[in-house]
Amino acid sequence: MALTWPALLRPSEMTWGIVNNSRAFTSTLSNAQQIVGYPGAYWQCTLTFGLLTRGQERELSAFLGRLDGMFGTFNLPAFTRTRADNVGALVVVTGNAQARSMLIAGATPSTSIFAAGDYLTVAGEMFEVTDPVSSNAQGQATVLLNKRIRKALTAGAVIEYRTPYSEMRMTSDTWSMSVRPVVANGSYQFREAF
Repeated sequence: MALTWPALLRPSEMTWGIVNNSRAFTSTLSNAQQIVGYPGAYWQCTLTFGLLTRGQERELSAFLGRLDGMFGTFNLPAFTRTRADNVGALVVVTGNAQARSMLIAGATPSTSIFAAGDYLTVAGEMFEVTDPVSSNAQGQATVLLNKRIRKALTAGAVIEYRTPYSEMRMTSDTWSMSVRPVVANGSYQFREAF
């Protein structure tokens, strides 16, 4: 079971991105390329903690210890993509495996529910919305996504859009932190767990 990220630990810098799963085939005769896209894209991030107090250093150290290297997983909040508004109790209607869109319901009827760049999470998998989305008169909408859905989503699954997160794991079994007399700092790399 994924651990919860410590609420009081905020990185001073984050690097977020997607690793896509495409392959290029280049002709040796004409240098023409064919690109094939496969499923399996995942989030990766680096969290940098510039100035940790002694209490924060201990909390981060203990949390990383609980992860047990690459073995453990945790839910990392998308700190900069939270929302305070309420557009309804969103649930999945259909989300087929390998699709780059999902049909959702439960939105406030006939209203704008997502802007391009919003994040949402379903069953631990985080997606970015690529185009603005408005609901129809029945409170349903089709949401276009930045990556393929890994496995079919369960109808009725709750969509977390106010505090989205991604289930992550460390990219290495080794971690360390620079400790000075009053403060500490460190930088840690993670990737989406699946």
